[in-house]
Amino acid sequence: MDSAIVELTHLGREAFNDGRYEEAERYLRKLLDMDCRFADIFNMLGAIAFQKGDREGAVGLFQEALDVNPHYTEALLNMAVALNDLGRYDEAERAFEKARRASRVDQGTVDPYIKGRLANVHADIGEIYHSLGMLAEAEAEYRKALSLGPTFPDLRTRVGVLFRDMGRYDDAVAEFRRVKEEHPHYTEAGIQLGITYYSRGQVDLAVEEWNGVLERSPDNPKALMYLRLAEREQV
Repeated sequence: MDSAIVELTHLGREAFNDGRYEEAERYLRKLLDMDCRFADIFNMLGAIAFQKGDREGAVGLFQEALDVNPHYTEALLNMAVALNDLGRYDEAERAFEKARRASRVDQGTVDPYIKGRLANVHADIGEIYHSLGMLAEAEAEYRKALSLGPTFPDLRTRVGVLFRDMGRYDDAVAEFRRVKEEHPHYTEAGIQLGITYYSRGQVDLAVEEWNGVLERSPDNPKALMYLRLAEREQV
C-alpha cells in the first residue's frame, strides 16, 4: 500500500480517536480524494457529521461504509442512532436488528462492546418514549437495555425515574437503592432517591439522601439545590 495512504490513515484515526474532528476530517477527505474507499473511513466521517449535527449526511456516510462492508457492526449501530434521531424509527429498528445479527459470535454470545452499545441505544429510545409520555413503551425499551447491560448504573437509575413517573414508588426506591449498593460512588442514584422521597412527603429521608451525596461530592449542585428547597419546607 502507498506509504502516503498509510500515513494519512494513521493520522486520521489518531485525530479522530483524540476528538480532533476537523483535523481528522481533513485527512480522511484526502484519502477519499485518493480513491481510498475503506469502510472505516466512511464510518469515521459519518461520526464526524453526526457530531456536527448533520444527521442526514451522517446516514449517507454510514450507508457508504455498509456498502463496502455490510457486516460492519459499528457502522450499523451508528446508522441506527442517526436514524433514530431523525425520527425514522422503523429504519432504526431494522439497523439495530442487523447489528445484533452481525455481532453474533460462537455459541450465540455477543461481543461485550457491542452489547454495551446496543444497551445504550435501547436506553436512548426508552428515554424518547419517556419524554413523550409513552411510559409502557419506555419500560419495554429499558428492559431490553437492562437485558444487555444489567450492571449499568445510569441505565438502572433511568428505570427508577420511569417507575417514579409511573407512580410505582416502591419499585423506584428499590432500583435506586440497588444502584447505591452496587455503585456507591454513582451519586445520581442518591439524588433521584431523595427526589422520590421528597415527592412522597418524606422530607427527612430526602434530606438524608442529599446529605449523603454531599459526603461523597461536596460541591454537587443538585444536592445543594434540593437541600435549599427542603430547608424552606422545614422552617
